[in-house]
Amino acid sequence: MLVRPAVILVVLFAALGSSGCLVLSLHPAYDDESVVFDEALVGQWENADDQTSAAIEHAEWRSYKIAYTDHFATRLFHGNLTKIGASTLLDLTEIRGSDPGPYLVPVHGVFKVAISSDTLIVADLDYNWFLRALTQKLVGRPAAALDDRRNVMLTAPTSELRRWLTRAPADAFGAAMTFARKR
Repeated sequence: MLVRPAVILVVLFAALGSSGCLVLSLHPAYDDESVVFDEALVGQWENADDQTSAAIEHAEWRSYKIAYTDHFATRLFHGNLTKIGASTLLDLTEIRGSDPGPYLVPVHGVFKVAISSDTLIVADLDYNWFLRALTQKLVGRPAAALDDRRNVMLTAPTSELRRWLTRAPADAFGAAMTFARKR
């Protein structure tokens, strides 16, 4: 079964562990009607090349709790799968222990995911593609801006973001990362 987030999980997780140079969205890539749940995503995943791992559990409703571990830390995420055309994307927000207050806005990472047997392939939105699109003022991209950390911040509402994702060019997603299910 092929599920399309997220490089989605791996790149997102790696990117979120670093400072800056991310593509994030103010609005989710899913809406209530498009959220799906795929049991095949649940499990322990490992990327031997990058020595990273992701523990994915079923969370409330049709969502996931994801613990992503790299060389430096373990970060916790809330994830929702959504179908857009033939693609499945994983929308991630970082879990924080308490209400951060009104001046911290939760953002969304969007990853394309594919699951086939015991392999998870993840691709995130490509920072360099979006930076070029912003600086060259390319038509056809979702509304976006650079934040003070030079992250690309997609500002398009969910409906507009979803419309764009149905026709996003292949190179708008970065290089895919591959995870193997741990036994």
